[in-house]
Amino acid sequence: MAISFNHPNSTRHFLVSHTTFLLPFLISELNMPLETLSFLLSLGSIYVNKKRVFENRALVAKDYVRVHVFPKRFPVLDIDWKSLIHFQNENFLVINKPPGIPVHETLDNYEENITRQLSHYLKTTLLVTQRLDVPVSGLFILAKTKSFQSFFNRLLASHQITKHYHALTAFCPPAGLHTHFMEKSLSAPKILSETFSENHLRCELEILSTTASGPHYLSTIHLLTGRTHQIRAQLSALECPILGDTLYGGTSDLFSIKKIALHSTCLSFREFNFSLPPPWPH
Repeated sequence: MAISFNHPNSTRHFLVSHTTFLLPFLISELNMPLETLSFLLSLGSIYVNKKRVFENRALVAKDYVRVHVFPKRFPVLDIDWKSLIHFQNENFLVINKPPGIPVHETLDNYEENITRQLSHYLKTTLLVTQRLDVPVSGLFILAKTKSFQSFFNRLLASHQITKHYHALTAFCPPAGLHTHFMEKSLSAPKILSETFSENHLRCELEILSTTASGPHYLSTIHLLTGRTHQIRAQLSALECPILGDTLYGGTSDLFSIKKIALHSTCLSFREFNFSLPPPWPH
């Protein structure tokens, strides 16, 4: 069913005045067909009293209903999920994440993400261990058990996991260790400073090497801390934004807002060591 990616007034809020059922209530309030509302329910776009619901249910007076009428959609039907699996054992799964698909559910879309779709494909419940931004590609680990999820999270917290990325930029970033301080905020783009102040998070990465790649520069980056949008924001602060990353000043070039030139290329912990080249020419 086609539902727009973006639309004004895409979130509607209602306070129920009398006992009723969810779908008839929304049909009346939104003047939308049952088929569309049923689809929004299945996608996880409807909340009652701030909890996501997936089925028609009874409502009573003063219930609060929120509907994401035009949820953002992701092209999960275009993906061969089997081909993404790089490695798996009884505890975890390593995949080559495609750009343009979120790792986990979004506020308006519970289904169209890496974790849910691979859980459907493998007929098991997969658990998130780390995050990659929607437009970023590359190595990514999902847990098959809660015990491995906890174990991996402990390794992350104690900096026992090595993560390298490849990035393409229009300008050559300076080699070496770079430290910035990110303002705590849920919004993007993230704001960085070179000096620490209260409510800022320390961001560290090391640019291990950079080589010319046609008119661009290919850098290998060792990520030392894992903040949201960290590599993107730090390279922008170094005046070397990633190609395609228009949010942080990058040119669109051969990339787009759904696909930027940032790839998780190496991931290692304990006896495991995984590597994958980027999907773009370099």
